[in-house]
Amino acid sequence: MKLRWGWKLGWGKRMKLGGVAPLVQNEAVRRRLEFRKQLQHRTAVQVTDAKWQTFNLRGGRWYKWLVVPGLIGVLYLVFGNKFFWLDALKIYGNHLSTQEQVQELLFPRGFRGVNAVTWPEGMARKKLLSKIPQISEVRFEKNLINNQLTIVIQEHQTSIVWQTAGEKFLVNRYGVVYDKAGDNTPLIMVEDLKNVPVSLNQKVVAPDFIEFVTSFVANLPRKTNISITRITIPETTFEVEMYTNQKWRIILDTTRPPDDQLNSLVRVLREMEGNPPKDYVDLRIPNKVFYK
Repeated sequence: MKLRWGWKLGWGKRMKLGGVAPLVQNEAVRRRLEFRKQLQHRTAVQVTDAKWQTFNLRGGRWYKWLVVPGLIGVLYLVFGNKFFWLDALKIYGNHLSTQEQVQELLFPRGFRGVNAVTWPEGMARKKLLSKIPQISEVRFEKNLINNQLTIVIQEHQTSIVWQTAGEKFLVNRYGVVYDKAGDNTPLIMVEDLKNVPVSLNQKVVAPDFIEFVTSFVANLPRKTNISITRITIPETTFEVEMYTNQKWRIILDTTRPPDDQLNSLVRVLREMEGNPPKDYVDLRIPNKVFYK
């Protein structure tokens, strides 16, 4: 009886647990399947990333292999090919300097052609500007179609002639001496009475001085019947004496505007009417005029 009761009891327990076991089993299976799907997804992603990295590595290797032939091709195109070779030379724009002087300075052994890419253009420009004082600017044009190198020269515009110690020099608008002047020149001549020696490429006066002198000399005949025949500097460039065609001097202060002093001169000459000065007219002091 006890056995039967125990068996029934045990069977009863089994019967009671029988309804729960399938639910637990199904939940475990579901989790196992979900885990398997996640694992498969991660594996697929890892495999894809690995393939992509392998592809990149292979692409990088091919790219590295292509760099060397490309570099060799560029070097051949620049150095081995005649496409960049310029074997003709043309120089123009020079008047004070000669073509032979320019060519000899840049190509001492003669022009035999240059490479348009490797030719040191900056060094050539620096050499021309430092060795030939008449040149103010230079430009290089490279024509690959005609294989021609063209040197375009721009020279200084002469403003005045500076005379000192028995020599005459051409001075540009910046006040720099760039060449010797001839005897018969139509330019304004300024004489340094102290005879201070000068040399080429030396700055002797300021640009303001040149602007003052050129402006006064050009405007004086427009307002009067007087012209300037000679200009001297007794001491410094702050004061200048201009000799007129009527044999008297005009003493000026170059630090003051030239128009103001010119207007004062015109007013005084009108007041003097037919009795012009005999020796000088001094305009250095503002609002005052001294004459003799």
